[in-house]
Amino acid sequence: MNLTMIIKKSTIILLAVFLCLLLGGRGMTTEIDYAKILEDVADRIASYKKDFPQLKEFSPTKNTNLQNLSIEYSFHTHPAQNKVGWRAGVPNPDDDGIWFYIDFHDSDSIAQIHTQPVVPTMCIGKKIAFLLILEGKNTKPLCDTIWGILEEYGAKPCGP
Repeated sequence: MNLTMIIKKSTIILLAVFLCLLLGGRGMTTEIDYAKILEDVADRIASYKKDFPQLKEFSPTKNTNLQNLSIEYSFHTHPAQNKVGWRAGVPNPDDDGIWFYIDFHDSDSIAQIHTQPVVPTMCIGKKIAFLLILEGKNTKPLCDTIWGILEEYGAKPCGP
């Protein structure tokens, strides 16, 4: 092979590499691994145990349901006294307690828990990243920390 031929082949290879980098894999579909993201979110929540005493008993394996793509946790809670609204159907926290529920679900879900009108709508890919939380009045607030974790994994306002 002569030098001209080597230069032409090298140029073609460089152009192909450049196009791949430029396109960034567009046109290739990669599915989001929601179960892996949920596992990572649970691990990140657990990493805050030292900063939030109400997470003392949180366990990524015990509190995560990969089949339903959900995390549910309660600590120092009691049955709801109020019998109206979504709070009536979940454990209510004592002053030092917490209850939260996180899931990833399709936008057309009709599950009662997904029909709450006052919940921020955030998405990861095509699924809604959903958080309901009740915090005791004497606990260090955890809600913004959990939203921050979800945002690290791609949660952003739903829409175009």
